[in-house]
Amino acid sequence: MTQLALNSKDLKGAGKGLSSEEWMKKRERRKQERERKKRKRKEFRMKKLAEKAGETVKTEDGENLESAAVTPGPVEKEMTTLVFNKVDVGFEYKSKLQLKKEKKKRVKGNLTPLTGKNYKQLLSRVEARKAKLEELREKDEAKAKEMEEKMKWTNVLYKAEGLKIKDNEGMLRASLKRKEKIRAQRKKHWEQRSLHVLEKMQHQQDKRRKNIQNRKHMKLEKRKEKARKKGRVLPEDLKKAKL
Repeated sequence: MTQLALNSKDLKGAGKGLSSEEWMKKRERRKQERERKKRKRKEFRMKKLAEKAGETVKTEDGENLESAAVTPGPVEKEMTTLVFNKVDVGFEYKSKLQLKKEKKKRVKGNLTPLTGKNYKQLLSRVEARKAKLEELREKDEAKAKEMEEKMKWTNVLYKAEGLKIKDNEGMLRASLKRKEKIRAQRKKHWEQRSLHVLEKMQHQQDKRRKNIQNRKHMKLEKRKEKARKKGRVLPEDLKKAKL
């Protein structure tokens, strides 16, 4: 029985639980894998060469690798003129008529949503709707009820779109009262600030006027002292001497 001799590495591998036959099979598989990788690398290199030369190359597997030679196109001359790119600012101008049409499309059931922070206007609109319903209820109860349901469902649709509908009369009155109170406080603070600013300005002017007078008085006194040193007799000195 003929058997291939194992080298030292094979013996080490066989000592790890593999028999000699299994180890030989494993070596054969590795060898086949290496040959397959070499063949693939060779085909890849041939394909690259074919792309450069523009030829057809036949591989070992019988496949034809075709590639067209890349012909360089004409070189464009450099333009000396300035080229301005188109800039998209993402804003489209819309006329007032278009905006009005879009606003009408957003309105549901011919009812403008009660939104915003103008509580006085919102309150007047709520009161007007309420008065209109009362007037219609006196004439036709069914129509008034139908209109009320329509208003409720329209508000529900607006709320579903994420709008905050402000149709509560009591809350609107409270908000309006709070807003007027804040406005009155701000007005009072502004008046106090204005008065304080005026007082401060007046104080600064008085201080400046006083400083100017003191400076003038000091200059006059210096001149008098110089005159006395030179031997001049001033009217003030004569009055003091008589006294």
